[in-house]
Amino acid sequence: MNRKTLIARAWLIATLVSLAACGGGSGDSAETPPPQVSACDNTDGAINSLALETENCDSLASYRLFQDPANPTTAANGTGLPYDLNTPLFTDYASKYRFVFVPEGKQAAYTENESFDFPVGTVIAKTFALPDDTAFRGFENETLIETRLLIRRDTGWTALPYVWNSEGTRATLAIAGQSSQRQLIHNGNTLGPFTYNVPDTNQCKQCHQLKEDSTSSISRFEPIGPKARHLNRDFDYGTEGVRNQLVYWQEVGILSGLPSDISSVPQTPAYQDTDMQNLDSKSVAEIQDLAKGYLDINCAHCHRPEGGASNTGLNLEYWRDFEANQFAHGVCKRPVAYGGGALSFDIDPGNSQESIIHYRISSTQPGDRMPEIGRALVHNEGVTLIAAWIDNMTGSCTTP
Repeated sequence: MNRKTLIARAWLIATLVSLAACGGGSGDSAETPPPQVSACDNTDGAINSLALETENCDSLASYRLFQDPANPTTAANGTGLPYDLNTPLFTDYASKYRFVFVPEGKQAAYTENESFDFPVGTVIAKTFALPDDTAFRGFENETLIETRLLIRRDTGWTALPYVWNSEGTRATLAIAGQSSQRQLIHNGNTLGPFTYNVPDTNQCKQCHQLKEDSTSSISRFEPIGPKARHLNRDFDYGTEGVRNQLVYWQEVGILSGLPSDISSVPQTPAYQDTDMQNLDSKSVAEIQDLAKGYLDINCAHCHRPEGGASNTGLNLEYWRDFEANQFAHGVCKRPVAYGGGALSFDIDPGNSQESIIHYRISSTQPGDRMPEIGRALVHNEGVTLIAAWIDNMTGSCTTP
């Protein structure tokens, strides 16, 4: 059933109820206003497409994105597909469950460096769950915290944060965000209590804003993760087997324009927490590749000429060549928007402890930490990687 039919049905129901309340138009001259019919209450179809197009529903379950409304980590309805990234953006050691819903018969358009151009009606869902112990992940060992929706509407992307109740049975819209005290065990150590922050809608815009070019004063809202270089990896689709995500998206009809030679598609290296212990076996070039991939997903959505931190002059996109653009990567670059304290350069080659980038990703203090939002804990594995990258650099900076 299409959207026009659904709207017509809702109007007809409202009209009939109104007529019944007024005795079919006779009797009392005063008219009873028709009741408000919310698209969130629509029951047609596996997914509530009408509500996704038009309303910010109070309950996540109203959209019917998942077969089990209390488990947004598996079994998506409709065209929903799970996906993952080569290197995930760090959020307090939370597990993340990602799904993309492209309307049936429509396709996202491939682009080499930016997020794909998704059609109107697309939904990107990402659920965050905190494990009691990061050594034991999975839905049964975790507490649901939030589910973030990005909905592609006629007016552009809409960001909706939903917070789960303590029982894990209902997620409610939290436009203003929410803070809660949490703790977990990581590598045998208890981390916390710490304040886990669900961002409000304005904070979502802070990270997702993207200008058309470096000279523009107008930004649009864009997804961060679904770029070719982050998605170019294998994924286990169960009965469909292990497949390259991009190739599979093309085969099921939700992606167009993918190059025929998948080896020509850019790919960031995978860096997971367990990879930290193998850094000593990596070459300098391999460590740099891992570091650039890590900074790309965690920092480059802001630190690029078109991003929210364009005024800093720090440009960390993975595709940007390091050797030809060392200053743009922070090498011997003095901070512009940050005082730096006793530290002089974003990167002091060979000396991670004197580098502002290393200091800021190691800090949990507001005003110092980077990223500014999205984490309360230090990602020790990420910090170790960036330290190894900086410490392997050669050269020196001139201090007045």
